[in-house]
Order: sequence, then structure tokens, then C-alpha cells
Amino acid sequence: MNFKYALAAAALVGMAGTAQAADLAKKAPAAANYVKVCDAYGAGFFYIPGSDTCLKIGGYARFQLTGYGPSRNWNTTHGGAFGWQRGQNGISTLARGSLNFDARSNTEMGLLRSYIEFSADNVSYAAGGGTNVYLNKAFIQFGGLTAGRSQSNFDFITSSGPFTLSSGSGPTPDVVVNLLAYTFSFGNGITATLSIEDPSTSANANPAGSTQALRRTTYTGTSTGTYGGVHTPDLVANINVTQAWGSAQLSGVLHDDVSGTDGVNSKLGWAILGGVKVNLPMLGEGDLFGIQGTYSKGAVYYASNGFQGGSVAAARDFYINGTSVDQASAYSIYAALTHNWTKKIYTTVGLGYTGFDAPNAAWSTTTDDFNYFDARATLGWKPVAGLLIAGEVGYGRVDYKNNTTARPDADKVQFDLRIQRTF
Repeated sequence: MNFKYALAAAALVGMAGTAQAADLAKKAPAAANYVKVCDAYGAGFFYIPGSDTCLKIGGYARFQLTGYGPSRNWNTTHGGAFGWQRGQNGISTLARGSLNFDARSNTEMGLLRSYIEFSADNVSYAAGGGTNVYLNKAFIQFGGLTAGRSQSNFDFITSSGPFTLSSGSGPTPDVVVNLLAYTFSFGNGITATLSIEDPSTSANANPAGSTQALRRTTYTGTSTGTYGGVHTPDLVANINVTQAWGSAQLSGVLHDDVSGTDGVNSKLGWAILGGVKVNLPMLGEGDLFGIQGTYSKGAVYYASNGFQGGSVAAARDFYINGTSVDQASAYSIYAALTHNWTKKIYTTVGLGYTGFDAPNAAWSTTTDDFNYFDARATLGWKPVAGLLIAGEVGYGRVDYKNNTTARPDADKVQFDLRIQRTF
């Protein structure tokens, strides 16, 4: 009996050894490839699993309500320039979702970065009403090179921030374009950029939903002839200084005005911008003052991204007089101050003035010199991190040099409410 038990025990031991040997022959399961934090480029970046590229995903959801208060002559003669006409709603609402992806990696030749931002809007007012999906930005950066769709290198203070809620309301240049640029860095926060930019791609962020003009000559006239297409890109250059006290920039652009009457006659247009932003920590943490001025000849939409005081057709880069290209001029100045009363409450006040001078009003019955004044005040509340609830009231007035029944002076009051969650 004892002998039988000994044989059975030996068999069990042999079977266990065989099982262990089989287990040893198998490959161990691969360790879980967890996402790792990448702190080389700031908060929010993580390593894409299996690569040395760091990625940050962000975006926002926004609701905005716009209403119009008492106005004089606005909804009868100037509504089209503001996206509001008789027979349309006196209010508009906008819902927007935006996503952006920022991918960066270090190479032996420097930083390689790609950035993509796209949005979808549902907007109620006339032009572009409904849902529109569009590409806001998409560019590659490698060393000093930037290629793709990005903010124009001419721009400095933009109407969409940090001072106002209503993009296009302030008289500032603010467009996104397809471009190829190189930035030279001289140290101590000093840079210089040379950029070739395609003005035919300079629609506002939402081309379908925008009533504003572009940085290109697209007007097709009758008695004034026609505009030619874009034959050459705009050449933009700037010098920028960004330091602890704030930043300053000087920008210039060369823009080709081509007559479509024969496609040959052309004249060189140009614009220049100077601006400064100053941090004001003595008033409050994050306080900022900004001011800039622009002047243009034959490139009027470099002075303002939309002449809201007059129709788009009334603010052309140039007029055709026989075979002559007669250029219009425009100028603008904008100043704004943001003050943080607490870490959660801030106010902004902005003032702007734009002027348009036609070369000769006789070239077109729809043309007249005009000035546009814009003032607005914003109250913002940030109850928790990433959430903004803000209201803004704005006043606009257009004055024509030749005040007529067809083009009377006008003014308007506009209200905006924005609720936005940024992540």
C-alpha cells in the first residue's frame, strides 16, 4: 500500500514539473503601455503611446446671444453690413464647438510642431445661417518656419481678443490666411518675420457665416470696371518685441491691385501698423492696456477686417478710371484696457475709430468717404476654472462725408451675452 502511495505522489510531482516547464516556455504578457505626462511644453501635454511626440487636446463650447437696441437709420440702410436687415430677426444666437490639437516633438534640428483647430457653428442670422463646419487653423512649425493656415503676421491686437467678445466689432485687422513664413529670433524677446500670404483665403474664421469683407479685391463693378484676380501673394513683414513689460510690433504689407478690365494694369498697395500692449500689474494681476494704429493705401482691409459702417461694395481697395487704377485709403486706431477687479471678475473698455477715403466719389454712385466710431464695455465673470460668463454692450456710429437720403448717417446699440466652457 505504501508503495502505491509513493508511485502516485511521484506521478503528481512529475505532472506539476511538466506544467511548470510548459509555463516557462510561454512568453510573458507585454506590460501595459500607459499614457505618460509630458511636462516639457507646459500643462496638458502627454506622450502619444509608442512615440516621443507630445500632444495636447483642447477646445471650447460657446453660446452667444446678440441683440440690437435703439438705432437711427441702421436697420433701413446699414443693416447689411452688420448682418441685420429689415425683415430679419432683431436678435441672433450662436452655438459653437471648437477642438484643437497641438503636437510637438524635439528633433536634432529643433522643435517640430503641428497645430490643427476646427470649429462648427450653428448661427441664426441671415448670411451663413444654419450649421457650418470650417477649418480655423492648420499649420506646421519647424525651427523658424511656419507653413499652413494661421493668423496673419500683419495683425497685432485682434478684435476677437483679449479685449472684446464680438469678433469684427472693433476696427482692427484680424484675419486667418494660408501663409508661408519664417521668423528670425534675435534673443531677448526680439523677433522679425517675413511672410507670403494668400489674401484670397482671408475669410473670417467662419467664411459661410461672415458678412465681412476679405483681404482681397473681389468686387465686380459696372461703370467702374472689374477687379482682377489675385496674381501674387501679399508680402508681409513685422518686427516684434515681447518681454516682461508687454509687447510691441511694427508691421507692413505690400498688396497687388490688379485691374480686371485688361488684366494688365496694376498698382502696388500697402499698409503699415504700429501697436503696443503693456502689462499693468500695479493696477491688478493680469491687467493689460493695448493701442494700435494702421494706415493703408490700396489695401483698405488691412486697416480693418470689416468696414461695418458702410456696405462692402463701398469700401474697395481701388477704382478703375478708364485704364487708371485709383487707390482708396483707410486708417484706424483702437485702444482698450482690461482690469481684473478680482480673480473672478474683470472689465474691459475699448474705443475705436476708422476712416475710409475714396480717390474720387464720382467713380461710383455707391461710393462715399465715411468715418466709423466704435465703443464697447465688457463685464466678465469666471466662477470656476474654465468657465466664462460675460456681457458686452457696444455703440457704433457711421458718418458720411456727403450725408444723403440714400446714405444717411446712422448709429446702433448692440448687446452680447457669452457663456463659454474652455478645456
